[in-house]
Amino acid sequence: MDRRTFMAVVGASVLPLMAGCSVDTTAPEAAGVLPIDPDKLARIAVTGTVFRSNFDNWEHTQPEAQPRLGLLDYPKFIRDNFGVTNLELWSPQIALLGDTEDDYRRVRAAVDEAGMKIVNLQVEGTPSLNVQTEAEQDKVVAAISGWLDRAKILGAGAARVNVTRDTGDVNLPAVIAILRRAAEYGKTIGVRVLVENHGGYTASIPDMIGLVKAVNHEFCKITIDWGDWNPPGDRYAAMQEAMPFTHIVSAKGYAFDPQTNEHTEYDVGRLVRNAEAGGFTGIYSIDFWGPTAPTDTAKALKLFIRSITDNLA
Repeated sequence: MDRRTFMAVVGASVLPLMAGCSVDTTAPEAAGVLPIDPDKLARIAVTGTVFRSNFDNWEHTQPEAQPRLGLLDYPKFIRDNFGVTNLELWSPQIALLGDTEDDYRRVRAAVDEAGMKIVNLQVEGTPSLNVQTEAEQDKVVAAISGWLDRAKILGAGAARVNVTRDTGDVNLPAVIAILRRAAEYGKTIGVRVLVENHGGYTASIPDMIGLVKAVNHEFCKITIDWGDWNPPGDRYAAMQEAMPFTHIVSAKGYAFDPQTNEHTEYDVGRLVRNAEAGGFTGIYSIDFWGPTAPTDTAKALKLFIRSITDNLA
């Protein structure tokens, strides 16, 4: 589908939400996309983990989930059935194919073929940044730089790394030095380093903000995760305070009503309005991960897209 035809479909199509998990990828016009302003839809991304149950050969698969998907047909599936042109990918999902440069180029080719773009690579498996010696710092920087190189092959403008999953104190000067060096390398290839409120030191949003401020580099930013908020305090205020330092919002769906597939854990519209009021103008990347999965992933995704775009500035 060329861009002109795609925009016409997005602007004019008013079709019912898909029933069940089955989606006919051979008839995108029949499946339909949401009638949303293309400029607003352009601010939405979908992660590779939203339909993780549909992927074979890993721990998250559910054989009854339909359609069966692979990473190389996932970009077209998302574009055809939801009208979204941005993807965020998770490194363990790419590992289902392999971890060679050719594997990453195959993914990039599939994304390009679908007329899509990868906005971020969520990286697992990097060494903890909480190290003590300069030699250990060198190894961590080299590992992160390798992931930035992979993100570059994918055409992604950012890669998220974890500071540490462990609780307790960290060697903060070392963490700052590692992120600054990684960001400096990322600047040379056009790929940002992102940190996320994913446990350990950065589970505290104020601590994460302080860390990025201390790194003080334009290529070190935050991806703020709606679902990983830890009290005390206020979820909405904490997320808004991170906006000046946020590159991508991880728009996580955490719990869903089993009958309607609407999100129930927190007010998505309020989070979006707060982000916009906080000056955020970037991508909201939708991820579903929590204790209550939707009974109809496709329907839940359409509802979630609408709940975000209806509240954009």
